[in-house]
Amino acid sequence: MSQQIENRVYVTILSVLLAAFVLRVLAQLVQFYSDAAWLPPFSAWAAGGLPYPVLIGLQIIIIAVAVDAIRKLARGALPAQRKWAYFLFGAGAVYFIIMALRLVAGLTILSEVPWFAATLPAIFHLVLASFLLVIGHYHWSRSKKPG
Repeated sequence: MSQQIENRVYVTILSVLLAAFVLRVLAQLVQFYSDAAWLPPFSAWAAGGLPYPVLIGLQIIIIAVAVDAIRKLARGALPAQRKWAYFLFGAGAVYFIIMALRLVAGLTILSEVPWFAATLPAIFHLVLASFLLVIGHYHWSRSKKPG
């Protein structure tokens, strides 16, 4: 597979993951300003760890960074670096494992603890962790081995 086609695959996967996250952010924003019956209640979208204004600000920063990475990758302007592969794979794997354990615990033995019982946030943390793993794979597959 050519590098250009592989880039399109990465861009597509990352765009789908980002779109899912953006929809989550928008759904929570809708619930903050109005109570849409067709969406889960506002409280279902967050575990209450951060005040909503702080959370939305951080989410906007995450979206901006992700859009920038996808745009650079689409233009072929994202240089692959092995150090980024190590960092993104490591951070993404730890993040994914912790959030998967959180989700399982919240669905089973810790269902009465609000942070664990917050299913939607855990699912979307898995989406963000997957984003890190996919972009980490890009850096890994395109960078030269050290040495």
